[in-house]
Amino acid sequence: MSLLNKLFGRSATAAPAPEPAPVRPVPPVAPLPPSAHAPTDRYASLPGSDPALLASIGATVAARLDADARAHRIKANGLDIFAVPAFVSPAECAELIALIDADVKPSTSLRADGKPSRRTSETCHLLAAVPLVAEVERRMSELLGLPLSHSETVQGQRYSPGQQFKVHNDYFAAGQPYSETVASEGGQRSWTAMVYLDAPASGGATRFPHAGIAIPPKPGVLLTWNNLDRGGMPNRFSHHEGMMVEAGIKHVLTKWFREREWHSSAASNALRR
Repeated sequence: MSLLNKLFGRSATAAPAPEPAPVRPVPPVAPLPPSAHAPTDRYASLPGSDPALLASIGATVAARLDADARAHRIKANGLDIFAVPAFVSPAECAELIALIDADVKPSTSLRADGKPSRRTSETCHLLAAVPLVAEVERRMSELLGLPLSHSETVQGQRYSPGQQFKVHNDYFAAGQPYSETVASEGGQRSWTAMVYLDAPASGGATRFPHAGIAIPPKPGVLLTWNNLDRGGMPNRFSHHEGMMVEAGIKHVLTKWFREREWHSSAASNALRR
């Protein structure tokens, strides 16, 4: 049995399907054209970012996780990604789900003018004034070895049947209307930490199409990945999607870490639609 089967109970290279239907393979992804890596596009460095610093952060966190017996590196094409089972207990999952359900609103995202949203879930922010939220934040910071002051507010997300978050990137793209504003709040996003709080009856995997993996939800499991490549630049292999929930409900908890100390601003919030 593979490591991923041990961790998740089913193949993490495919989206979960109702039994006894066969597991669906990850659709192949065509290579990006050479122009996708031109300095002027989304793969360029964010204004004011330091790729050398981001490369060092990426390497240091990956080495820390490789040395941590709790963390399991997931085999993926071009991506540093790890899973930590039982990061949150069943009782903690239930409490966090209740907090999310009490405050969710339609999800927003940063996107260029005129582009439709890829996100149909519901979202809320969970504040560290709640003791359990503060404790989970502390664990994430300790696991990655990154300061909490460099992280954004924890976000809770709920996906009902038919809802999804189509393929997107957690790093901030250069050359966009929002690029300079988000850069001024703490620079580029480095690592993402995401916890599955429950599992829908069908669907809802987190799929990394370029990396060739899709990981089904399992309550309490934390996934964490570097959104940048080994050179500290935006990494297309980190592009991912929250696949459509087909039956049941999915709740997740997500936290993003920045290259510098983070602070929110009204200007950034106004760009989210």
